[in-house]
Amino acid sequence: MQTIYTIHAPDSEKLEHVIAEMRERGAPTIRVVDCGDFFMALEGSHRVPAAAVLGITPTLVVLEQDDLVDADSLDWQDYLQAGQQYTAAELAGEVRGHGNCSYSFDKL
Repeated sequence: MQTIYTIHAPDSEKLEHVIAEMRERGAPTIRVVDCGDFFMALEGSHRVPAAAVLGITPTLVVLEQDDLVDADSLDWQDYLQAGQQYTAAELAGEVRGHGNCSYSFDKL
């Protein structure tokens, strides 16, 4: 069993919409940071739980701690400075503990 933590809890209305889309499109792709014994999702606060509800294993783009991520590639305007790059470890640390939810998958 492997665990993915999301940035925040999903909005139930949006989650239902994402579940409906995922039924047609299949497994989502989500960027995550490898934190050793768990993954921290940098996106996908609705796609991860939708996949869990549907029993679909998401496709992960796994970033190592020192990988650089462009702030502009994330929807985090409240946390990051536009045009800057951050290490994956910095990003995972920034969002850890801010209302995270965890989802477990048999195989990732």
